[in-house]
Amino acid sequence: MGNGSSSPVSNRGTEGPAEHTAPDPRRLFRLPWTAADNAMTWLEPTRKCNITCDACFVDNDMHSEKTIEQIQYELQLMLRLRHCDAMLIAGGEPLTHPQIIDVVHLVKKTGVKPILVTNAVGLDRALVRELKQAGAHGFTIHVDSHQARPGWVGKSEKELNDLRGHFADMLYEEGGLTCAFNTTIFPDTLESVPDIVKWAVHVPDRVHILTFICVRMADRDAPYDYYVGDKRVDFTTTPYVTAQKYEHLMTADVYRQIKKVLPEFEFCAYLGGTVNPQSLKWVIGCRIGSAKHTYGHLGAPGMEFLQNVYHAFRNRYLAFSKPRTNNSGRLTLFLSIFDADVRKAARRFIGAILRNPSEFFRKLHVQTISVIQPVDIMRTGEWDTCDGCPNATFWEDRLVPACRAEEYRKFGAPVRVVYRGAKAE
Repeated sequence: MGNGSSSPVSNRGTEGPAEHTAPDPRRLFRLPWTAADNAMTWLEPTRKCNITCDACFVDNDMHSEKTIEQIQYELQLMLRLRHCDAMLIAGGEPLTHPQIIDVVHLVKKTGVKPILVTNAVGLDRALVRELKQAGAHGFTIHVDSHQARPGWVGKSEKELNDLRGHFADMLYEEGGLTCAFNTTIFPDTLESVPDIVKWAVHVPDRVHILTFICVRMADRDAPYDYYVGDKRVDFTTTPYVTAQKYEHLMTADVYRQIKKVLPEFEFCAYLGGTVNPQSLKWVIGCRIGSAKHTYGHLGAPGMEFLQNVYHAFRNRYLAFSKPRTNNSGRLTLFLSIFDADVRKAARRFIGAILRNPSEFFRKLHVQTISVIQPVDIMRTGEWDTCDGCPNATFWEDRLVPACRAEEYRKFGAPVRVVYRGAKAE
């Protein structure tokens, strides 16, 4: 499916690789997002999709299109329950909804930013223009090699950069739209992360956000039983279960691959887990550089300043800056007053100008690179989810994590895990 996220189950826990090869959460800004006050919320006009993606967390329901009246009701209720800056219009594949233009317009009228989370199979220049006119702020496009995408099956992540470039150019030519890409990372594509990063850093004017999502699928042979209340349920009926056994990747695995291209890159902010507060569930980094050179990155103090100042003036936390903000990297250098990492980037930029004065005329950009580590099942059977879930969605007049919404739809409640006397590997 085209929602760009990965199913939520892991039996690897949060132990992961050695500490010294992972980002240290103690040096990062802990994002203050909560259930009631967050940067984002997740709206599903439909759960129908036009392609299949390995590790999707939503059942492809061909009869799930909601009416405009239903969507309006859900939207109004979600915004009463939660302050947010961006509404992620997802699914399923939102572009399959026959009234998607009206959906975007509804979201825009609320004052939050409409972001289309799409596989872009049905996206062309005419539709981009219509969606922009309706109020779309930007697009998060899911592209990866584990999709059954017409014309691209069997292509590597490096080859898929041509497709990413096609969509990035399309949005750039329309102008004023945020362009983000999601890629679910599987064990066989982990070493392709540098290919994607290398491509993106050379087009920071077109690609504003790059997000890598660690694969999560439940192993049908794992030694657990699944319950809702005191009733055992068949977890294999959810889209989270696959016959394919994937090693569950961690944030640190992707981090090491990013650093092969950007050796001095570091993250600046994170969301921890609901069980383990130091679990790196949602990690954000902001590269400062041009299309030719990387000078550094935003530090924790800089991100804390931006989030809190934005909240002070807008009463919500920042998500999806406008492209002109991303393309104004020189303004970010003023944060060097209190951010040592930005100060280091500023010194490198000045040094580059002294060595080659033409660098002064090159535009600086701020480009976000993020990693998401979905739900992990702990050895206790607890589910370690994102503490301050950004992707909360509507279910029976309340908000639930989008990555676990199928449990609520099928069983009426989240599933709990009971081990059958064996330890998870």
